[in-house]
Amino acid sequence: MINVLGGIGLFLLGMTMLTNGLKELAGDALKKWLNRFTGGTISSVLSGTLMTMIVQSSTATTLITIGFVSAGLLTFIQSIGVIIGANIGSTSTGWIISLIGFKINMQTMSLPFIALGVFVQLLAPRDFKAIGGLFTGFGLLFLGIDVLQGGMASVQDKIPFDSFQADSIGGQLILIVLGLVMTVIMQASSAAIAATLTALYAGAIDFEQAAYLVIGQNIGTTATALFAAIGASTAAKRTAMTHVLFNVATAIIVTIGATLMFALTKNVTTFINGSFDETLGIAVFHTLFSVIGAIIFVPFVQPFARAIEKMIPEKGNHLTRNLDDSVAKIPGVAVEVSFNTLQDITKELTTVIVSLIRSKKMTTEAESKLNLIDDAIEKTRLFMDAIQSTATKDRHKHISLLHALDHLLRLTKALREQNPSTFQLQSTLTQKWLEVLEEVLVIIDEDERLPEISVLLNETSSEMAAVRRDKRNAYFEHSVENVVELETAVSKVEALLWIDRLVYHYWRTTARLAEYQTATKKNRHTETEKNVAATE
Repeated sequence: MINVLGGIGLFLLGMTMLTNGLKELAGDALKKWLNRFTGGTISSVLSGTLMTMIVQSSTATTLITIGFVSAGLLTFIQSIGVIIGANIGSTSTGWIISLIGFKINMQTMSLPFIALGVFVQLLAPRDFKAIGGLFTGFGLLFLGIDVLQGGMASVQDKIPFDSFQADSIGGQLILIVLGLVMTVIMQASSAAIAATLTALYAGAIDFEQAAYLVIGQNIGTTATALFAAIGASTAAKRTAMTHVLFNVATAIIVTIGATLMFALTKNVTTFINGSFDETLGIAVFHTLFSVIGAIIFVPFVQPFARAIEKMIPEKGNHLTRNLDDSVAKIPGVAVEVSFNTLQDITKELTTVIVSLIRSKKMTTEAESKLNLIDDAIEKTRLFMDAIQSTATKDRHKHISLLHALDHLLRLTKALREQNPSTFQLQSTLTQKWLEVLEEVLVIIDEDERLPEISVLLNETSSEMAAVRRDKRNAYFEHSVENVVELETAVSKVEALLWIDRLVYHYWRTTARLAEYQTATKKNRHTETEKNVAATE
């Protein structure tokens, strides 16, 4: 039993390191892939399938999909297609194990990979350490299978598998529940499937028992998404609900039609292999299981999406609807979500400032909006604090957004320190500032014009700073000449400084957001040039 547990532990560690390494190395590539090839439902399913086969984790695909929905790069309907595809892609683990895992000496193959991976992690520069994690993970994964295989051979007589025969409804349900529990405990369906295949190969269970365990494991894989959805964003909850309903409904359909599924599996396996191999048969069964579910669900994606949206309506602060703690684990996506959130906060803050200047006082509606903005800024700060940007280009964009967040915080503080007499004391300046903001409001929803807004506000801030220097001195001169009372002069200076603060922090916010946008476009342009050069 110790060998079985140790083998599962090694497999899980290897799978985690392999997935993390692939996510870090291919994070941007996966983003571009989804953005480019996820259009209709069919292309979404194909994208989800291929993406999961690459990262070897349907959970990772689900988390990336949540991030894309949050960032506005995928619609909820598209995300359903990706999740269906992720279910199909997750079956690739069974194929790898059944085709390679039991055909070669695991230990002989795994140890060189572990050695190479550890040396790369210890000696290579930071940008290449992820490659070491990938090699180490690959080696540990197969070493885990080797240990698990040895342990399962010795433990099969100690576990009463004969008590859970698949020839009765009660036995089938027990096996499905066992498969579910295995996946929930291991927190990885791939590890549960590896254990099932190893038990089958060792002769501890028969083919039908293994098949019902796989059905349960397919349901159990939704547990991670459910746990991640607790207290998470609406997008995460809807994605988790999609995952659960799809997997449970597919499991019910396959269980009812199990006899036909087994016959089809045996025919397909015999066609591929020339004879029926049970371990390969489980890989075929798992794939057929997921493909049949996709065929049934794909035509009904739109009504399915509407039903889930009604079950889980949008709640809470609309400005932070896209922030999700699980997304913070994927730096490239998390930084993009932060950018979109800061843009939404800036737009909302613009309407508050315009309302304040027009009404010449802080209205109840403006106060309510400002409270939501304060809450959104704090939540965004906590979200961005959880992002660990390791890639150089992500770090630069991350830093730009932290600057923007800081200026937004200072801007809201300045708004709360507003003196009611400011608009009377500096009516000309506030009117000019209002005209600039009204011009900004017209184009602020057009994201590509963010650099244009930044340039406009830069000019306004420079003009305001010049006026501040000239007028401040003039006010005190008038006080010395007894033209105005000193108290009036000080009040006018305070009003002048307040407006200057607003303009400056508003300009710097947009400048930092524009800086992020420019860096993103530059990266895309560089990648395009590389692709063109490669094709030539």
